[in-house]
Amino acid sequence: MRHFIRFILLFCLIQLTHAESIEANEFSNNAQETRYRALIDEIRCPVCQGQSIGGSNAGLAKDLREQVRKMIIKDNSNDEIRQFMVDRYGDFVVFKPPVNKNTYLLWFTPFVFLALGLFFFIRSLSNKKKVAQAQTVDTSKAKELLK
Repeated sequence: MRHFIRFILLFCLIQLTHAESIEANEFSNNAQETRYRALIDEIRCPVCQGQSIGGSNAGLAKDLREQVRKMIIKDNSNDEIRQFMVDRYGDFVVFKPPVNKNTYLLWFTPFVFLALGLFFFIRSLSNKKKVAQAQTVDTSKAKELLK
């Protein structure tokens, strides 16, 4: 009987920790709730690595979700909410950072590496053709010498 009571108590304690992650947010219409869900998935948690504030249980993420909810209720636009977050936490906080002088390297480095890769690939193909042509010339000269 003692083991059963311990099991029930442990089960209740486990349930209490999961109850914390449920948030009940009230909005005046479905459009606000849709905007809220979209925004919390677009904004990165400053504490977590690569996780949105919608998927994070960090304390800061909870505070940011509440801030987004308040700003939506105040009828701020999505751009105003994103700009507030960027002003406060930097370009890192949005999953799609803007193209500006601070993020040129982030946006254009993949294209530079792609161009360099294509350049060296084409160059290696042309070198292979030259080597193959040189080998055919060498074999034809060798055949002539053997005659």
